[in-house]
Amino acid sequence: MEYRKKLNKRLGYAIGYIVIGTALILLQFIGRVDNEMSAYFGAAFGVCGVVRIIQYIRLISNKDKMEQREIAEKDERNIMLWEKARSWTFGIYTILAGMTIMVLYSIHMEFVGQIIAYTVCALVVIYVICYYIIRRKY
Repeated sequence: MEYRKKLNKRLGYAIGYIVIGTALILLQFIGRVDNEMSAYFGAAFGVCGVVRIIQYIRLISNKDKMEQREIAEKDERNIMLWEKARSWTFGIYTILAGMTIMVLYSIHMEFVGQIIAYTVCALVVIYVICYYIIRRKY
């Protein structure tokens, strides 16, 4: 069943969230990170991962709900809405990050501005790589 594989993949992502969250919390507690925000960020990652795992386990164990969800996810309108939302998110994030970089440079916080600039560049590089992979695949 193809949809079950998709859910298992999502379950793997949720486990990844828990691993990242746990690592952030542990790094803060052992003193490798001297910032309590990392523990809060890690807790948020961990909670999101646990919630998603619970949702997917409930979904997998209920065949009727899983079939309904599969139909909803294969609906062309829903697919179009998800893709458009992702596209808007990418565009809005890129514009906001660009404005943030300008503001940070203007208030002499170049290091923080560079970090954000590098993340935007990485996002664009990942986008281009994914575009070419998807273009070859389809």
